[in-house]
Amino acid sequence: MRTRTIRTKSVALGFATACCALIMTASPSYAAPMKIAYDTVGETHLAGLDAKLPLGPGQTDVEVDLQSGKLGAKITLPEARTDFTLFGFLPTHAKIKITQASDLAGTFQAGAVNVAGDFGIQIVEVGHFGIGIPMQNCKTTAPVRIALKSEGSFNPTAGGRLTGKYQIPKFADCGIDTEIINGLVTGKDNPITVDLAAKK
Repeated sequence: MRTRTIRTKSVALGFATACCALIMTASPSYAAPMKIAYDTVGETHLAGLDAKLPLGPGQTDVEVDLQSGKLGAKITLPEARTDFTLFGFLPTHAKIKITQASDLAGTFQAGAVNVAGDFGIQIVEVGHFGIGIPMQNCKTTAPVRIALKSEGSFNPTAGGRLTGKYQIPKFADCGIDTEIINGLVTGKDNPITVDLAAKK
């Protein structure tokens, strides 16, 4: 009787051990999303003005799930200045603030990043011959949709380059410059490049 009891306990213990091993094998491993901060610089070409607008230095905070490939990001950029010649003869400058309106969302798969998000563009100053005129509420009437994808392979722990194109919607509340601004910059494809370098 004692031998039978020992055998029964051994079988039960072996069955439980096998079940636990099966459950552990069948359950996918889970890793918390990776959070990385990147130093951010870049440039966009304003096609209607034939002018370059520098971007940064700023910061991009990324959260990526390496299992699912889901990626979210928030870009913070300082105010920037662009200089150009208006109407072919008038030296002009504009100070522009780009603010993220919604988080960039997309994927990181097979070494490639694809993300898109909405931004607001505000012109905070326009000037001629170095004399600036502040503008209080001159901004786009709708969010600017910008889609970005990696150029070449993107290494999350190091960084990489993102590129894309976008169109600027109409501006409002720019005073007497509203129609001029809208005639020059809206509805055109504007290339953009963003370089990300992981903070050390």
